[in-house]
Amino acid sequence: MAAEDGRYVFVVEQTLGHAAHSRNLERVLAEEAIEADLIKLDYRAPANLPRLERLPGLRSWSYQASREARTRVHEALGRRPLDALFVHTQVAALLLPSLMRSVPTIISLDATPRNVDQIAAAYDHRRQPEYVERLKVHINKRAFDRAATLVTWCHWAARSLERDYGVGADRIHVIHPGVDLRLFSGVALRRPGPPRILFVGGQFERKGGNDLLDAMRRLGGAAELDIVTGSEAVVVPEGSIRVHRGLQPQSPRLLDLFQQADIFALPSHGDCFPQAVAEAMASGLPVVATNVGAIPELVRDGVTGHLVRRDDPRQLTEALLHLIQSPSLRAAMGRAGQRLAEEEHDAMRNNRLILGLLSEISRTTRRPLRRPA
Repeated sequence: MAAEDGRYVFVVEQTLGHAAHSRNLERVLAEEAIEADLIKLDYRAPANLPRLERLPGLRSWSYQASREARTRVHEALGRRPLDALFVHTQVAALLLPSLMRSVPTIISLDATPRNVDQIAAAYDHRRQPEYVERLKVHINKRAFDRAATLVTWCHWAARSLERDYGVGADRIHVIHPGVDLRLFSGVALRRPGPPRILFVGGQFERKGGNDLLDAMRRLGGAAELDIVTGSEAVVVPEGSIRVHRGLQPQSPRLLDLFQQADIFALPSHGDCFPQAVAEAMASGLPVVATNVGAIPELVRDGVTGHLVRRDDPRQLTEALLHLIQSPSLRAAMGRAGQRLAEEEHDAMRNNRLILGLLSEISRTTRRPLRRPA
């Protein structure tokens, strides 16, 4: 696709695993010479807001992200007309429905609000009074209905769009965000010594970090553990457990930790479609993870790793010990995961599918305007 084929704007949240998705999109745009603006929405805690925006509802990340997205997309439209717009996630699209009348738009999401409600406890998320919940459904449905098409990271979210928001299956495309396979690979850089377990989770407690520490105590000295997290309140015993903070997505140090590991563990209490699992599989690592959210779409239980119950350190310990004691099983599961990553989680190929959808909706979706009044 040449640059003259379309003028696009990409709006991408930078929270949690979405930052890696943003980097992969940026990389494929450069390789394909696509004329596009990439608007990155960095999370900011709702502090020191203007007085009006301190009202309930207006201090939420949903409002702040969608307000910033609307402002910056209008600025882009002021510079030149647009052929299509890509917004990830739906949080940033909530104030864009009127603009979607004139610019064909793809809304991309890893999970619907109803999906998040299912795992609310892990996110410290509380259900609001019923009238507020109905309003939330209405606001999200309005954005979904105005989009030209929708992209979900997983079938878990696609089913929710159909069931909870009435979106037709013909408007939904399941496209995994993927991994840059050129960065994550199974290069044999494992060092001598006990097997090394790798944990990557920005929110240590929600991602099951404490359960993993409990499992490590049960394992004794059978393995070492590397923890990559943004959480500060992580207390670990000295010795075979190392904590790495401040590592950015796809950074050389993080890539090195993936290459040195033997097992990847993510016993999350609540999750959607964690990118770190796909990165682990691309790195040739067997995965031990919990059966929550869309993780079962990533990990093939007994083939690419083990799925365990959440909040169950004993079962987690048994799954880890099974892999620790069998290098041949680790190797077989690692190879199976790597094949799956190549088949389903190639970010460059999957992002080119998104570019194809943008080109298609820019040609086939008729809109009255390309520039708002």
